[in-house]
Amino acid sequence: MRLKSKISLFALFLLGMGNAHAQSKKTFKLTGNIQGLKDSSVYLAFGTFGKMKADTVAVKDHKFVFSDTISEPCYAMLFNHDYTLKVDLFLDKGNISVSGEIDSLYKAKITGSPVVNEYAAYNAYQQGTRQTVQLIFNKYVDAYNKKDSVAEAGYKKEFEDARNKQAALSKEAQAKFVNEHPNSIASAWELIHLVDMPNLAKGKAMYDKFSPTVKNSKMGKEIKERIDKLSSVTTGSVAPAFAQKDTVGNTVTLNAFKGKYVLLEFWASWCAPCRAESPNILKAYAKYQSKGFDILSVSLDNDKNKWIEAIKKDGLTWTQVSDLKGWRNEVASLYGIHAVPANFLIDPSGKIIAQNLRGEALNDKLAAIFQ
Repeated sequence: MRLKSKISLFALFLLGMGNAHAQSKKTFKLTGNIQGLKDSSVYLAFGTFGKMKADTVAVKDHKFVFSDTISEPCYAMLFNHDYTLKVDLFLDKGNISVSGEIDSLYKAKITGSPVVNEYAAYNAYQQGTRQTVQLIFNKYVDAYNKKDSVAEAGYKKEFEDARNKQAALSKEAQAKFVNEHPNSIASAWELIHLVDMPNLAKGKAMYDKFSPTVKNSKMGKEIKERIDKLSSVTTGSVAPAFAQKDTVGNTVTLNAFKGKYVLLEFWASWCAPCRAESPNILKAYAKYQSKGFDILSVSLDNDKNKWIEAIKKDGLTWTQVSDLKGWRNEVASLYGIHAVPANFLIDPSGKIIAQNLRGEALNDKLAAIFQ
């Protein structure tokens, strides 16, 4: 009898756990009505920065419906195969409506719970500023196609000025939204796009103002992990040790470079700015290699053939490593890399003494070291 009681209690415990898990999931229903959207398929990607889920439904008479479960409010992107449809939004439990016209999606109306609505209002402002830049860009392209060099030059300057102004306004709006909504998971989504090495202290201060609920959300935990990673690779910190395979499968360690000044460079064959910087790095390598300077490059490629082809084409003769996991490269993750090119200059003792040195900044730093 006692054994039966224990089994019954355990069964009830498991049932309770199952119910608790079920209760933690919230159902949403997203209804779309986009005039001009052709019958086809639409996609919904949703989740956190580190883990996204995707779903597909059919479009009929410019209408579609998604229904699924989420454990907490989260970012989502609604799009089709050619991106003529692309809408950013936030998901939450209950009903969500997206309506608009395919030719003016920046005016799309999105309604739902408070977090859905507040993010929609914020995103509408961001889309509006981008639309201004897009209109100028369209004029620039039109002038180019018409071979009107005078108009083309004028619109190019206007486009570049507008793009720079929009980027600054966008960053300001992001920071304003995060600071004004410390209780919103939508702020956590925006903050992770602001937290980088130059803005680390600012990002920490914003994170500290978040409510416990936001800090304990999936996005909140991802931000904390990113802050911790970036904090471990600030200038003055000891560079985290790692090992990765080179182009022929030999294991290379960072510790093997101790005793030299080493530029730890993150790049990829598909990264145009990375490839454009290669000639400058080649000159630095040729000039200072004999004086105790070395380079260790970590590629965020996932195609070995393209990786090796780029190395050969650019004439890169220093050590190259990669695990061929693309953006999920383990060394890139260890160093908090979310964009390339990126680099760290490490001294002979293994300490980081500078970051993101490119162009003349790299040349000046090395000249000061080896003068």
